Amino acid sequence: MALRPAAALLATLAAFACDGGLEPEPICGSGFIGACGTAHYTGTPPATTDAVFLVAFPTYPTSCSELLTFPPRFRPFPPFELPLPYVDSASYGLPLSPDRYEWIVAVWKDTGAITFTVADTTKFRVAGQYRDPADTTRAGVVTVPSGGAVGGVDVVVDFDTLRSLRPVSDYVACGP
Repeated sequence: MALRPAAALLATLAAFACDGGLEPEPICGSGFIGACGTAHYTGTPPATTDAVFLVAFPTYPTSCSELLTFPPRFRPFPPFELPLPYVDSASYGLPLSPDRYEWIVAVWKDTGAITFTVADTTKFRVAGQYRDPADTTRAGVVTVPSGGAVGGVDVVVDFDTLRSLRPVSDYVACGP
């Protein structure tokens, strides 16, 4: 009979000790500040794929200098790398400071070092972007609240469509 109260106590302690302790930490859990969503992958990554980054711009860049300014205008820095391998989809949490972001873009990077100069435009391709759910022909705008996160910021990373892998210089003026 003496084992019963001890066994009951151990079972009670074990129940409290394992209160979610073995569950994975949510990507956009309590205290996370930024944008959360899913990256959906289509097609096959090019053989020279070094990485795919997800970056956010408070305002849409209009020149290469705005695109590549150091310290960068984009956030976060260093850029947030989407997880490998690229399978059907992956959930992500993009840490961002509270602000309004006009362009959240998936940037494919070719192999080679980054210099943050106009020369880098040959290494970067736009592989996808967050689209306005009400009008998918337009870029989606995200406002990260103070002390919180915004969800549903989903991005399609399309490796096969040539249009989706346009150089970043197709989106902004990179001339002299």
